[in-house]
Amino acid sequence: MRHIREYDGLRGIMAIWVLLGHFSASIFLSIPHIPANLSNRQAVDVFIILSGFAIAVLIDRSGEPYGIYIARRALRIFPVYWVYLSASVAMALLLPFVWQDAPGGAMREARSDILASSISYFWPNIATHIPALQSLIPNSIIPQGEYAFLGQAWSISLEWQFYLIAPFAIPALLAARRSWSVALGLLAAFLTLGVIGRAMPMGFIGRYAIFFTIGIATHHLLNWQKTRSIQIATIATIAILVIGALILLRVPSVLPISIWIVVSACALAHANGYKSRLSQLLTSRIALWIGERSYSVYLAHMIPLTIGMTALEKAGIREPITHALALLLITVLGTAVLAYLSFRWVEQPFQRFGKQLSTRAQQAPA
Repeated sequence: MRHIREYDGLRGIMAIWVLLGHFSASIFLSIPHIPANLSNRQAVDVFIILSGFAIAVLIDRSGEPYGIYIARRALRIFPVYWVYLSASVAMALLLPFVWQDAPGGAMREARSDILASSISYFWPNIATHIPALQSLIPNSIIPQGEYAFLGQAWSISLEWQFYLIAPFAIPALLAARRSWSVALGLLAAFLTLGVIGRAMPMGFIGRYAIFFTIGIATHHLLNWQKTRSIQIATIATIAILVIGALILLRVPSVLPISIWIVVSACALAHANGYKSRLSQLLTSRIALWIGERSYSVYLAHMIPLTIGMTALEKAGIREPITHALALLLITVLGTAVLAYLSFRWVEQPFQRFGKQLSTRAQQAPA
């Protein structure tokens, strides 16, 4: 299967959606009928589908031993995560009242509570965040623990849970096509995870198993399709019918699933010789640049946003439009700089090291 550049661009756009949602919830302006955070958690749902797809591709292609696979995954997510976790912990200690002192914004109360809880349960939060296990700890043990310090990292904990079990879960999903016993076992596992998930934090894998499964299924559907020629009209018709059914059936999370279907249909059409306007947008230089650095963008953006809020408050800038424009400029420019630096000096070196581990393992004598 060719590398699907549309998915790279999609990562970038989803990262910007998350950033804009947090920015929007931090200003004093609101638009009627529009959620203050722009429903940016649905962008995370798309990220999760992307992860399911990417790991399915990796497992299908590499055939790495589990130890090498999980070491590469750890080198992919932990170094830059620890950088921004450390910075966020330092900010929580240096600016403990930043959200409490904010004059407005939809996130003010929730973020103030999370920051207070982060400090009250400081060492338990540190202990769970370092190994990215914060989304496995119920709120009854550590209140709001998965959002402590680096709030958006709840999804990093979710991804890590998936990485740990994916080499076992994906073959089981494929085996379910040929064995009723395996299929029933998987169904029981899904139901069990769903029941357990009701008592667990938002980032517990049982809550998101369906999104990972959609990504995995997409990889295998595209593999099946590559030996067949499909008419563009057929691709469009199938996409419209599926999205229409999702809407009519009032399927939860219809938006992220629909986004995934539309982008996948565009990628499939591109592979069959038709490059749509959406494909052109997703494979544009700026979308791909952001997409390549989307992980750093996702982790970094709350730091310049928080610093910007503090600076504007101290400067006495509270006029809503002026405040919003200034905060947006600080957040976007600050995030771009941080993402560039951490991608260049943290992400890339550790990714190269991970590839070297894989190469050495393949070259080692049996």
